[in-house]
Amino acid sequence: MGNKPSVNQSKFQKQLTINDKQFKKDQSQSNVIAPYREGTTLAVESKLKVYLKNANDGEDLDDDNQGGRNKLQQFKEDQHNVENIQKEIIHLEETVFSKEKLQRVREDFESYSKENKMSRKKLLEYFGMAELDNKRLGNRIFQCVKSTFSQKKTGPFLDYAKFLKAISMLSQQNDEGRLRFLYSMFDMNLEGSIEKDEMYNLMMMFLEGMMSINYENQDLNDLKQRISESHDRQIELALEEIVNEIYQNHASKQNVLSYDDWRNWLMEQEGIQEILQFNPHTDFQD
Repeated sequence: MGNKPSVNQSKFQKQLTINDKQFKKDQSQSNVIAPYREGTTLAVESKLKVYLKNANDGEDLDDDNQGGRNKLQQFKEDQHNVENIQKEIIHLEETVFSKEKLQRVREDFESYSKENKMSRKKLLEYFGMAELDNKRLGNRIFQCVKSTFSQKKTGPFLDYAKFLKAISMLSQQNDEGRLRFLYSMFDMNLEGSIEKDEMYNLMMMFLEGMMSINYENQDLNDLKQRISESHDRQIELALEEIVNEIYQNHASKQNVLSYDDWRNWLMEQEGIQEILQFNPHTDFQD
């Protein structure tokens, strides 16, 4: 992915020039579900049993702030969520991947994880983006993969269910899934739309990320060199101009991009088809 043409690179380079003058990311079904069930599911079930037993024995689950009943309700919700996730895992495994490719996904997850936990560093290595481990863009990619099932905070690791969902979205036959995943990277406020500051912040993350990568493409190396020689304020002004132009030309509502607005803008960009062909793992071909 690091050697693909950069979206908006020529426009950005042009804007830098303007501002320079102004301002000097078949094992059996039971075997697949097992690590997930043994983690989240069984923990939820064991806690539920305690609370339900107490309720059946007539014990009062209420304390001064109704914490007991609140916990019971939360456990029930967790149980329901886990069951839904398990159903989706089965659906993905049966409909998205062939047996051979599914076996490869499972083996890859086992290779890059420990006890059903994959770190950000290992995920980025899997994606061929190890250079981004300590960059904001790398963290953003990891957060979006962890949020494939839920936008709630999910801890510092990635489990098999979310890994499988992300790989299914990024598979080469799923253009819409790839677009939805990419859109989630921009939608930092989780409001279903992209505001100007979100667009600006992610573009800045992309720039920071590209500065840590060595390219075979000479145009990208030239742009990287030009950026490294520019003052921080010049870069900020260039990005602000680009973002303003995007919203002027594509926003159906003032200062907000819907998914359709964003998609229309993105598909106009040079090199986007190459980026959408990104393979999430060099050895995993659809």
